[in-house]
Amino acid sequence: MIFYSASILFGLNFALGVLVQFGIVDTKPFRWLHHALFFAVFASAALAVAVGFWQGEPYRWALLPVLALYVVLPRVRAGTAGHAALAGAALVFYATGLVFSL
Repeated sequence: MIFYSASILFGLNFALGVLVQFGIVDTKPFRWLHHALFFAVFASAALAVAVGFWQGEPYRWALLPVLALYVVLPRVRAGTAGHAALAGAALVFYATGLVFSL
């Protein structure tokens, strides 16, 4: 259950980032929202990895690299190709984890 919750939080934050990047949504008045969502995404991913290893869940190895990406992601300027590549890589790991958990 925690993995699915973490995946949903990631999906929401990813979608918000894409919408901002394409100018569909302007988050300047509430920039904190993306940062708050990122904190929730990071915390939920860390919890999902811990629970995954504790319970031997099949998604645990797929989600583990996401934590490293989340450490690097805030250091890469938003709106750059590098930021998009890191977020896209995280998306691939979440998708892989979803496949493993089916």
